Parts: sequence; structure tokens; C-alpha cells
Amino acid sequence: MAFTDPLAVTLQGAALSLVRIDQARGAAEYSFTSNTQKVTAVIRSTTGKADKVTGRVRERHNISLRQEVFGTSTTPAWNRTASFTTEHYTGDDYTAWDDLAIALAGMLTAPNMLKLANFES
Repeated sequence: MAFTDPLAVTLQGAALSLVRIDQARGAAEYSFTSNTQKVTAVIRSTTGKADKVTGRVRERHNISLRQEVFGTSTTPAWNRTASFTTEHYTGDDYTAWDDLAIALAGMLTAPNMLKLANFES
């Protein structure tokens, strides 16, 4: 089942509607452009090769959000990216790795992002 089209994103207090501009097997790209910025979401899922010893296959899922703020004659352009990747073996309990991802998402608070910006660990 695909993500919604358009994809709703709230960025800096503004609701944005990112329209799907590309979709291929296991991947999709969404985009929003205004006169001040371009926001892109990329969603990818891949399956790796079977491990030679165990035969298990690792799956990888990635979602990224990119913001390009257009420069002006008085302000520079800015490019920002936030992304999330989860990996698990094919056949793994979905609820287990889902819970892990949700736990990580819960850590992504404004105070913790400030700590990251300040190189705290």
C-alpha cells in the first residue's frame, strides 16, 4: 500500500502538500515548491542479498525529507536534510522493529535536536 498522494507534511508550522512526482518499485518521490523553498520527500525500500552463512535476507527502509530554501540577493540559500533508516531481516516480527522505530521517533524532540546541534551525546 502506497503512502498518500499528496503527502501531508508540517514544516515550521506550515502545512505542506507534497505531490508524488515519481514512483518506481519500492521507491517514491514527493515534492512541494513555492517561491521561497522546495521540499522533497523520498521513500525507498530495498532487499539485500542473502547472507552466505545464514541465508537470511536483510531489508532496508529509508525516508528522507529535504528542504531547499532559495537564496535572495541578501540571504544565502540553505539545504537541509532529515532522514530515517530501519533495517531488519525478512520475516522478522514487524511489531518488534516497528516498536524500535517508534521509540526512536519519540526521542526526536526539539530539546534533543538542540542537543544534537550543540554536538552533545
